[in-house]
Amino acid sequence: MLRLRSIPFPAARLAGLRLAVVVTALSLFAAAIAQGPVLSPRSIVVNPVPGFEVDVWLDDHVGERDAPAYRVGENLQISVRPSVDAYVYLFSLAADGLVEQVLPNRFDAAGSDNFVRAGTVRTFPPDGARYTFTVSPPQGLAKVIAVASRRPLDVSTLASFRNESAFATSNIGEDAFARALRIIVTPIPSDDWVSATALYYVGTRPSVGAYGTLRVDSDPRRGEVYVDRSFVGYTPLDYDLRPGMYDVEVVAGGRSGSERVQIRPDRASDVFISLAPRTGTLEIQANVGGARVFLDGAEVGVIASGSGRLTLRDLDDGVYELTLLAPGYRTIVQEVRVQAGRTAGVTLRLNRR
Repeated sequence: MLRLRSIPFPAARLAGLRLAVVVTALSLFAAAIAQGPVLSPRSIVVNPVPGFEVDVWLDDHVGERDAPAYRVGENLQISVRPSVDAYVYLFSLAADGLVEQVLPNRFDAAGSDNFVRAGTVRTFPPDGARYTFTVSPPQGLAKVIAVASRRPLDVSTLASFRNESAFATSNIGEDAFARALRIIVTPIPSDDWVSATALYYVGTRPSVGAYGTLRVDSDPRRGEVYVDRSFVGYTPLDYDLRPGMYDVEVVAGGRSGSERVQIRPDRASDVFISLAPRTGTLEIQANVGGARVFLDGAEVGVIASGSGRLTLRDLDDGVYELTLLAPGYRTIVQEVRVQAGRTAGVTLRLNRR
């Protein structure tokens, strides 16, 4: 957790990241799209198509996917770098779900200003600071979440300052944190915010990793990817999941494909899906030009005079109630079956009353 501790004064505990802040000379942590922010097992909340990037890392572990392990009592530094001018928010989630807001904080001037210029690396604590972050229990997998936004965010639902505390904290837990963060970023245009996550272990690294990676691509690309019916992004996509079996579906341009995939720890499971049409066509032939055509009670067209035909495209796979109406003729009602990727034909003869 983060613990604010003065020397030689007694320690004041901060809930959350499970790091300790030791003060040495002063007494005092996702283009306009149809789909919104994604809840991610590894990264909490992800922008499916961000307009820029933010990087967050611990010590010199920049760009590494494997989570480093820290012994209790070790010091560490948290670094963040946005690719555009942005307001940056850093949160630490401990293994037991406690939350601390690393940035902005009230400890000093460096922590109170969370506006970071493009390409600038901000490190906490900075070199020469009068405090350190020291790893403390509980042991397990912890996360540092970075959120960068072109506009200031109200993150008071994620963590709050109590009395004269230097760091905002909360005990809402990881699930509630993710839901609250999703609410905060959902109204923001997708190209105005982004998030990133750095993982680390407190104590010994387990022999089996916490996550595996789903690597999915499709033909055509830019398909919507669903894992167990939940939207997770667009192809090509790397998405981290807890080990287990998952149903993966890709949808694009009226086509879809699916596959059941096993995710193994510390490994990437590659999936390539060639998308087949998910809609079908219905061709209706009738003997009365101008007859009105209804599917499931909704009017969809008329039988053309001369050819006596009506073609209905891009119909979802399924069974429909087809109705034909024409003045002076008996109404016809008939069930028709439409199959994805196929053309169903039906010939109907209307009889005079």
